[in-house]
Amino acid sequence: MAAATCWQQVWAAAQQPPPRFRSFTEPEAAEIAALAETILPEDDGTPGAKTAGVIRFIDAALAGHDEHKRPLYRTGLQQVQQQRRALFPDSSSIAALLTDQRIALLRAVEDTPFFSQLRRHTVMGFFCHPKYGGNRDQVGWKHIGFEPKMHHHHPFGAYEQEPE
Repeated sequence: MAAATCWQQVWAAAQQPPPRFRSFTEPEAAEIAALAETILPEDDGTPGAKTAGVIRFIDAALAGHDEHKRPLYRTGLQQVQQQRRALFPDSSSIAALLTDQRIALLRAVEDTPFFSQLRRHTVMGFFCHPKYGGNRDQVGWKHIGFEPKMHHHHPFGAYEQEPE
């Protein structure tokens, strides 16, 4: 009976919505995620920012050790939105743009401090230790063939040699 109760609790927890963002509103998170997915897209089975959960890493970073970069994200996102409206006046959001349009938008802002930081956070979120919110299921590590080992193995025979 205890096992059934446990599985009911697991199932109930799985039905809950994912945790809310700490640094972004939901609309801001959708826009930042769309930009990160454009920087590091998924294609032909290759994981990208979306699969790795980069938006969760960025959100956690801005809620923690990079909290001082929140204003850069706020003003940067406002500038990107202004650029979006100038380039694509009929668009409603960054996330709603087509991939080619998002690429053009990023090219228009690629020399800004915001883009530089977003690109840095995107790559960090793809390859970081999963405990920091990104690299979900270690997809970044798997992509480059990195195997996380928590201990060091000395090379075979390293201690079998006689001291001179």
